[in-house]
Amino acid sequence: MSLFLVLVAISLMFGMFVGRFRLANILINVYIAVAILTAIPENFLNLYANSNLLLFLLLLTVLTIIGDSLFDIHIPSSGSGFFGRLVVMSFLEVGLIFSVIISMVPSDKLLEYVSQNMYQYFASPSAKIFWMIAPLVFLFFINKRSK
Repeated sequence: MSLFLVLVAISLMFGMFVGRFRLANILINVYIAVAILTAIPENFLNLYANSNLLLFLLLLTVLTIIGDSLFDIHIPSSGSGFFGRLVVMSFLEVGLIFSVIISMVPSDKLLEYVSQNMYQYFASPSAKIFWMIAPLVFLFFINKRSK
């Protein structure tokens, strides 16, 4: 439960720090970084302990830095509920990043720091699918532009 509260706090800070314009871009960057990692041969990723985690974070950082010119997706600020959309999108994005990170850390090491239940919420096969799809579904519903 305390890890959940930490995730909520980080989500709020993340959403406020990043802002609504870059939040959608970072989400796409997470998917791109994961896709790149799955294309890299495993023997390359096994050079160092946790090299896949370091490469994921490096890719995410580089894509985010250059990402302003790559995508034109935003979270609309019109209407009531803007803060709620920002908080939910931030939470789903931080959850996805956390899911990717803990999926890369060996489970025996990670379970020294988090409970088995929390591990299942983020690293089980169904949880991975949820964290990959939920932000996209939410973004689809909130990214409606009037025509």
